[in-house]
Amino acid sequence: AYDAAFNPESEFGAILTCSDADAGCPFIAGAQKRIPIPFEDPKIFDNSPQQAEKYHQRSMQIATELFYVFSQIKK
Repeated sequence: AYDAAFNPESEFGAILTCSDADAGCPFIAGAQKRIPIPFEDPKIFDNSPQQAEKYHQRSMQIATELFYVFSQIKK
């Protein structure tokens, strides 16, 4: 969660991945930048036989795409 104790309290960028997070999270305290990169929320599979699989698929998609983005950052 964005408010977990180990996260910075200021001078960070918040990447919002949930399809409704940009509208649902209009303010994130301390964030210098908000970057919405919406992905379809797998919550439509909650309490279904596919729930674990769909959450894993979405997590892997987000991780793969963000890994690529961060690999392109020049030091």
